[in-house]
Amino acid sequence: MTDPARRWLLGLRAEEHPRPACAAPTLAAARELLGPGPVGWAVATAAAMTEEIVERVPEHGGGPGPVETLRRSVEATVLLALYGLLVDGRVGTEFVAPEAVEGNSDLARRGTPLDRVLRGVRIGHARLHRELMAAIGTQDEPVRQAETHRVTELLFTYADIQASRLAEEYIAERDRWQRSTESARRRVVEDLLAGRHVGSATAARVLGYDLERHHLALIIWVGSPDTAAAELDRYAAAYSRELGADRLLTVPAGRSVLWAWTSWAARPPEDVTARAPGGDLRAAVGPVASGRDGFRRSHLGAREAERIARLRGTARLTSYLDVRVAALVMTDPEHGRWFVREVLGPLADPGDSRAAELRETLRVYLAEGRSPQQAAERLHVNRNTVTYRIRRAEELLGRPVGAGLEVWLALEAARAMPPEP
Repeated sequence: MTDPARRWLLGLRAEEHPRPACAAPTLAAARELLGPGPVGWAVATAAAMTEEIVERVPEHGGGPGPVETLRRSVEATVLLALYGLLVDGRVGTEFVAPEAVEGNSDLARRGTPLDRVLRGVRIGHARLHRELMAAIGTQDEPVRQAETHRVTELLFTYADIQASRLAEEYIAERDRWQRSTESARRRVVEDLLAGRHVGSATAARVLGYDLERHHLALIIWVGSPDTAAAELDRYAAAYSRELGADRLLTVPAGRSVLWAWTSWAARPPEDVTARAPGGDLRAAVGPVASGRDGFRRSHLGAREAERIARLRGTARLTSYLDVRVAALVMTDPEHGRWFVREVLGPLADPGDSRAAELRETLRVYLAEGRSPQQAAERLHVNRNTVTYRIRRAEELLGRPVGAGLEVWLALEAARAMPPEP
């Protein structure tokens, strides 16, 4: 039975409810032990902790995949800490969430220095302590007196336990990784992507992949922690086969992200594509490019496609060729929003479904050379509908569309923008 002084933990609630990062079984078990309110609080608090860790120790970031891995690790740690505080648990080094160990291994493979890893642990626990002290501060005086010292002592005990366990795991994983073939491949790929010189013979021997070909890069990531990492490799192989390519190189970029390159001896069409992934997988594809410079160019294009795909949050497969204008305009999302609002005016309203419909019609109309008939065919609507929508869009713009480039760029940027917070 829970001590009355500790029941405040069961009353924790979150004002905001971000999407959980942990796997469904972990969340289900936590809800059974703690209840939905404290679990929601843990998810929201972990999201804030993750943001602070990445801001203060950028090595914990490095892209959407690593950040999601970190958030899963932090979320599981907060859930376990709440349970330990509820039952007044005093345990050993096993009191570390498996997700935290996995995230720590990911940092070791990425070459993040151990001192930066442990700094992230300290920052996270300090933020959790502040949040818990704020929650205790809302309780009656007897509870505040009883719980402030107890929670502080236990929480910092957990922090020491976690730091010790993760340091041991980090060193073991780093040593394993440095001896592995996978590590050697990752180092060569990172040198190529950074533009550093790598001899052709060395690259071919380590990667088992010929750089003097025509490449198409692919970035695949999981949309759910329940998805097995092996699914990424399977999709990369299926994608390569469907395109008729005869070489494939895959390099894990963390637990939940895979970099892949497929290639041909003869140059394929520019718009090659294959079916989108199923389930919780998402993929971004770069342009076809040739030689060792093309190896890098296609990957950087895939990164931009991934960035836009994550902003939009909808498409299963995003090609760089389809979003390169949006990627250019949305290099800085805040400036992109300003540009869209200034150019499109009332037509930019992100919460108006009618405005969104008018924007898309106008975008397709301009892309089809201002042909109402071709725009109607592409949108699967009547030509008169297109004509009406264009007229209405021009009314909201306050001017005819004309031949200017700005409106088209703003429409492409608006299409890429995520929903406003």
